Amino acid sequence: MSNVATTEQAAQQPAQVPARMPIFAGAPPRAIVPSDFDSVWRLSVMIAHSGMAPSGIDTPEKIAVAVMHGLEIGLTPLAALQSIAVIGGRPSIWGDGAIALVRSSGLCEFVHETIDGDGDNRTARCETKRKGDPQSVVRTFSVKDAKTAKLWEKRGKNGNDTPWITNPDRMLQMRARAFALRDAFADVLKGLAIAE
Repeated sequence: MSNVATTEQAAQQPAQVPARMPIFAGAPPRAIVPSDFDSVWRLSVMIAHSGMAPSGIDTPEKIAVAVMHGLEIGLTPLAALQSIAVIGGRPSIWGDGAIALVRSSGLCEFVHETIDGDGDNRTARCETKRKGDPQSVVRTFSVKDAKTAKLWEKRGKNGNDTPWITNPDRMLQMRARAFALRDAFADVLKGLAIAE
């Protein structure tokens, strides 16, 4: 009888949850992920005051929007600051953020990327396959495509070389990748554009 009473009493009492989780050296890395808007705001203010926010996302308001966009697509706050760019007032994914999301989604069977040809005859090719789909998605982007889009040998606003001048193969690769990933994994990327 005493066991029944003890079990009933334990079931009625709320579970004790530690107020803070300890952080110590050697622990497996865990991201600090805010669970409400106030936490997002406090984190954004701290990042803005640290001076470590990316250029263009340097106010608490901009940081908060980038963090919230990142959370919506599965990025931790600091990963969002590294992978979300605001271009023309629209948040976009850039760098390796898109392929990281696709590969970690569990929906990607493979991504194969190549660059064929030389000089002005170069073409980047990205082939990806979604698990369960009968066919892979293949997209290409060539030097001719870059010239048509007025990207080739483009200078920045301040006259500096853009990545299209300094890293043309990488930029061709990223464009082919962006088209393939957006077409095959729009649900994972939540419709966000890819900056490259």
